[in-house]
This record gives sequence, C-alpha cells and structure tokens, in this order.
Amino acid sequence: MLPGVIGVMMATEAIKYIIGIGEPLIGRLVIYDALGMKYHELKVPRDKNCPICGENPVITKLYDDYDAAAENPETYAPAAD
Repeated sequence: MLPGVIGVMMATEAIKYIIGIGEPLIGRLVIYDALGMKYHELKVPRDKNCPICGENPVITKLYDDYDAAAENPETYAPAAD
C-alpha cells in the first residue's frame, strides 16, 4: 500500500507541474506517516551553495550516457570550485 500512496503523490506532483495547475511542492517536503495516516509538511530553504540550483551552479548539463561518464569521469566531472 505504501508504494502506491507515495507513487500517486509523485504522479500528482508531476501532472500539476506539467500542466501548470495547483501549488507544486517546490521548497516544501511532505513526510507521510503511514502508521498514523498523517502528513506533515516542512519548508525547505534553498541552498545558495547547491551545485545545481545555487547562485553559482557547477552542474549545468544532463548526461544521458552513464556508461561513458563512468568510464571517463574526468571528462564528465563538474567544474572545480
């Protein structure tokens, strides 16, 4: 049951984001207590040092060739700080 509940929540978030309706969970984290059937919501502040979405991102590309990245890590490594 738990994977179904979490899966539906994830699918709902994706649909909301794609079609632009509702309030997406950007900057918020939902904690699901299956035993108590309760949800808790926490605000998550943005990390200004995040390598993806921070003020100076170093990870700027999505690589879809994981085998090549594993074989050549120096080629696919993020920029040095």
